Amino acid sequence: MSAPLLWFLLGLAFLLVELMAPTLVLIFFGAGAWVTACAALLDLPLNWQLVLFILVSLLTLLLLRRHLRAVFGGRAHRVDDQGAHAPSHPLTERVGVVSKTLRPGEVGEVSIDGSFWRAVAETEIHAGRAVRVLGTQPGDALLLRVTPSEDPSGGERS
Repeated sequence: MSAPLLWFLLGLAFLLVELMAPTLVLIFFGAGAWVTACAALLDLPLNWQLVLFILVSLLTLLLLRRHLRAVFGGRAHRVDDQGAHAPSHPLTERVGVVSKTLRPGEVGEVSIDGSFWRAVAETEIHAGRAVRVLGTQPGDALLLRVTPSEDPSGGERS
């Protein structure tokens, strides 16, 4: 077997193991193996392949793991004005449009950049109205809390 194929298969094995036991660690070693497979196609010597594998794996692990855990784990945090950790979400402060009317105590739906999200609001907000994302509902990082917005663009970005 050729070195590029071995690196590719090693990367695939890391990915499969990550899918079975999601720790968000092995995926970075899979990425390192796939980058090394590409370098092996360029006839990089074996000792440099190993160095490249280790460097890419560790750099991606150190630079991306915390951010990806926050995004996929639904536990992103930011520090508020008083220095306390406050729940945050990548869509916080974004503007969207209500696609299913929001009523107090009921789950509705908003559209933000073409993606639909479950949402709740403290007041009734009818479909077609612009809303601003306040954050997520405590205990459910996929349920957005929204409030009416005066943004006339309806959340469209130029």
